Amino acid sequence: YIIPTIHSVYNSPPENGNLIYCKVRLYIRNALLVISRSYLTFACVACYAQTSRNARIRAIFRPQVLLRVVIIVPIVWFIIPLHIPLTTTIQNGKCNMWAGAAALYHSIYICFVAAILPTSLMAIFSFMAYKNLKRLTRNVNPYNGTEHHPEEPYNQQSEKMRFQQRDRQLSMMMFVQIIAYMSFTISYPFYTIYNAITLIIGGTKSPEKAAIDNFVLFITSAFLLNFYSAASFFVFLTSSAFRKELRQVFTYIIPRCGVTEN
Repeated sequence: YIIPTIHSVYNSPPENGNLIYCKVRLYIRNALLVISRSYLTFACVACYAQTSRNARIRAIFRPQVLLRVVIIVPIVWFIIPLHIPLTTTIQNGKCNMWAGAAALYHSIYICFVAAILPTSLMAIFSFMAYKNLKRLTRNVNPYNGTEHHPEEPYNQQSEKMRFQQRDRQLSMMMFVQIIAYMSFTISYPFYTIYNAITLIIGGTKSPEKAAIDNFVLFITSAFLLNFYSAASFFVFLTSSAFRKELRQVFTYIIPRCGVTEN
């Protein structure tokens, strides 16, 4: 995305001059984005399943099942958006969906798969996982071997507080990612609806109007695509346990790199 964008600043966008690239570019980008959203959604569902007290629900998300999901998801999402290369074309020197009905269908599709469905599922299952974690924390009575030695009293309350702190951090990480996802992606579906309506209404756009539309498309697309690279930074800011483990990884890797270079 970055290289074609930089190239388009000084030259004509390549998708406006190559029909095959025009069709494949939007199709592959859409499929990859939906795949990443699906993995994030399944992560929330798996978190709920693993914290559930129901053994049947936990069994659904066994490692073998999760491996199948990881393999099946890309196949499904490369089949569903096949309407994109079929309806995208170059007209008036611009790559776009020029059929009003196709553009409207695509805008509804984007709203559903980019905003409504993943956001709803992530919010629901994250909230249910949070409730499961609170329930597990109330029922946990940590065991320690020192409880058989009166001279070494075991502070059960402090251990329970440690569990609660971990649960809060996990819940905070999930909720922050959901809020960030909604903030970064909500604008793009609205733009697709607006673009579809303008195509259906028809009429020519003035150069100023076209420039504003292109600028809005650039901003909304940038927000949509940059969420996935920014997600780890949100986790880093909200979780002290993640920051601690990240520091441990760097302290482990950096000395080894120095030894290798020597």
